[in-house]
Amino acid sequence: MDYQQKQSPPFNDSEVSRKYIHDDLAFYVLSKLPIKSLKRFGCVRKSWSALFENSHFMALFRNHFLSHNNCDDDYQPFLLIYLRDHANHEYAELRLLDSRIKLNLPPPLQQGDHVISILGKTSVNGVFCIAQTHPGTDDINKVSYVLWNPATDEFLVIPHSPDELVPQHPLLWVNHEFHGFGYDQLRDDFKLIQYVSFDSSSCDGYDYDIDSPPPQGMLYDPFFEIYSLRNNSWKILHMDDMSPWYIGNAFTGVELYTDGACHWLLQGNQHEMVLMSFDLSDQVFFTTPIGERTELDYGYLAVLNGSVAFIINHDNDNIFHISILGELGVKESWIKLFICGPMPSIEGHPIGFGKRGYIFFRKLDDELVRVDLSTGIMEELGVKGEDYCCTIGHYQESLLPIRGS
Repeated sequence: MDYQQKQSPPFNDSEVSRKYIHDDLAFYVLSKLPIKSLKRFGCVRKSWSALFENSHFMALFRNHFLSHNNCDDDYQPFLLIYLRDHANHEYAELRLLDSRIKLNLPPPLQQGDHVISILGKTSVNGVFCIAQTHPGTDDINKVSYVLWNPATDEFLVIPHSPDELVPQHPLLWVNHEFHGFGYDQLRDDFKLIQYVSFDSSSCDGYDYDIDSPPPQGMLYDPFFEIYSLRNNSWKILHMDDMSPWYIGNAFTGVELYTDGACHWLLQGNQHEMVLMSFDLSDQVFFTTPIGERTELDYGYLAVLNGSVAFIINHDNDNIFHISILGELGVKESWIKLFICGPMPSIEGHPIGFGKRGYIFFRKLDDELVRVDLSTGIMEELGVKGEDYCCTIGHYQESLLPIRGS
């Protein structure tokens, strides 16, 4: 027996809405989902394909993003600031902002002149990795690292990498300027990564006529090297040519750590910004184009409620555009979520992010403030900080030992 199959006419979008669920309710539910899922659901219905262009949906999404993301509930903001003593000597001080408690730096960081930076602007399992440079010495471009758990006062000095132990040619300048620190969840291992580059055209800030060039066979190509705490050793990581990229450093707010990966903000060809990421478990690099063209000084990376955020000061007019990344490696997953400003009293760039959508700045009078992204209200912290001498990040207390849980 032959059966004639009847073809039902396709539903249009309004018929689907009546048959299933109204957009108001659908938008409320969808606003609680991560960006990656929302991008994928765009093919389900026509009205869902343009969610991020719908002002009603975006208002719901921003509200849920700021108020229902509990990933940073256990964190508290810290302030790393440089102060001057009675003899006008600079020294670093680390404070917890909420409680105003001062954290005493470990002994290796209390001696002599030094500039320190907290890699990733966060503690990892309660542990800070502090990078220390030594201005005014022959080791100005070399970095020492100390792991430190403030809750237990335990600290561990990372051994120097092999290239630092080998005497260099007097006209070969070695730079360590590109750093990252994080946790390999697969191997229960802290790892440290740094970028090593070489310059034979100048040394100590002066140009030389090189009558005796560095020996043949000396390594000129830059490379990454990685340290494993579990193995207590360094090894070289090989990757593609780095020449198209501007190499940032851990002192300018262009580097961070979150969720098992280190991230850096780079400047590619024609000033287009690029997010480069390194997965500490797989030990692979990958990039995510950002699509913005700007000077590196006007761009900033942060972790906002568990997501990688890119903030840009367009034309240096103190109107800050904040985009959130939905999926690493996918340029189209950047979503512009907030526009903050104009703020004429603010100096240049943010100095950190806090809980529940707080963003921290320094005012023209050096006063530190925080701005609530949900309300736009600015609040002074009662602390002053000079330009490039203060950083705010996240700290989570842990009593676990540094060498393993």
